[in-house]
Order: sequence, then C-alpha cells, then structure tokens
Amino acid sequence: MGFVATIGDNAGLLTGSTSEASEFLASVDERADIRGVRTGTAVSFRKYYDGDGAYGHAVTYDGTLSTDGQQVEGCWSIDDYSGTFVMSRSLQSFHEEEREESVEVRAPVS
Repeated sequence: MGFVATIGDNAGLLTGSTSEASEFLASVDERADIRGVRTGTAVSFRKYYDGDGAYGHAVTYDGTLSTDGQQVEGCWSIDDYSGTFVMSRSLQSFHEEEREESVEVRAPVS
C-alpha cells in the first residue's frame, strides 16, 4: 500500500503526516500523523491513523536513510504483521528545496 508523506526533520525529531487511498472505503483518504527520530542515517517513526476512515491503528517503521538523503529503506510492523518498505523523496520537491536554499539576496552596497 503506497502513501504520500510530508515529513519534517528538526534536529533529528521527525514530524509529519501521510495520506493514502483507503483499501476498504471508496473515495476515502486515510490520514495519519508521523512522529519519530533520526539518528545519523537510522530512521524510526510511527504512523498514527486518525481513525476517520477505516483505519485506527499505528504502524512502526524502522529504516536507513540513503547517503544521498533521497530514500529510506527498512521494515514496518503492526501487531503480528510486518514487511519491508522503501520511501523515496520526490525529486521535484527536492529540486525546489535546492533552489530555495541557493537563492542569493543581493543588496546594493553604498
């Protein structure tokens, strides 16, 4: 099951949200909050569904951030179920952030 995540990293504290199509309810998006930590390349977070759709549980994700910062790969678990996951950063968003970070402000010198 794929989802779109928006995740912020503030000195290793991860917060954000996800949205995904419901497997059980047509035309319903399942929404969840993300809270976790990043220590170096180790990433660990929980996805807490808000319960408005069919889901009302939490999923744990533990993975490793790639050296280029573009991907997290690891394992997810919920109760007695588990599997692997890969999260990839949107290159479009990445390039927009790069442009924002590289903008120079030039002021006239008097």
